[in-house]
Amino acid sequence: MVGPSGTKAGSVGAPVLTYATVGLCTVTILVSYVIAVSLHHEPAWLPMISDCATKAPEMYLFRYGMLVSAALLATNVLIVHAATKATYSLAKATLTSGLLAAFGLGLLTAVNVHEFSAIHGAGAVTFFLCYEVFMLIISYNAQSDIRVTKVSLNMKRIAALISLAALLSLAGMSTKWSHYRTPIAVCEWLSTLMIQIFNLSFAGDLTTTSLEVISSIGVSLYRRVKTDVHDVDDWA
Repeated sequence: MVGPSGTKAGSVGAPVLTYATVGLCTVTILVSYVIAVSLHHEPAWLPMISDCATKAPEMYLFRYGMLVSAALLATNVLIVHAATKATYSLAKATLTSGLLAAFGLGLLTAVNVHEFSAIHGAGAVTFFLCYEVFMLIISYNAQSDIRVTKVSLNMKRIAALISLAALLSLAGMSTKWSHYRTPIAVCEWLSTLMIQIFNLSFAGDLTTTSLEVISSIGVSLYRRVKTDVHDVDDWA
């Protein structure tokens, strides 16, 4: 998924974004977990990830860290779309599912499970379900993409399939949440880990893609909105 030309001097390469997205998300979750356990807010084995973000001080770290992670994830989705839309099937579905997942991550982060469980739950379902769709579509298309290395392809396939199995297991146990609470937590942590591995695989695919593609996308969206506004004014 490398760009058609090398990264210009002074521009930021997309792998930097990949590492930033995975790194910030992973560090935020792990540090929030450590703080929650060390302060006896949650047991060491095994809380849901969201349970590590309901009490101070870890809730503040989690909220800020994961909101930035959601924004970085959305940007990463846009870059992947820009690099693959010309050759991958279901490109619009991939873009839509990826952006919805980023929105879901932001939503579940902004409203923790103790503040409004229904909204938090809706965000969590949106994030995991939509990103699973994103991973499966990308994995399917990547197998015929000569720009994707074998290691990267295997990372995508394994991560997408293990995450799918974890989510299906979680869904099957969710009807008896109190009885299967720990296995459900294991499934959530496992799916989250697979998402990080999947995202990390893009670092090798996007080696010459610049974040300047986001600027071009932004300009295109601005021009489209501006045109739509002018059209409305003309009808008024």
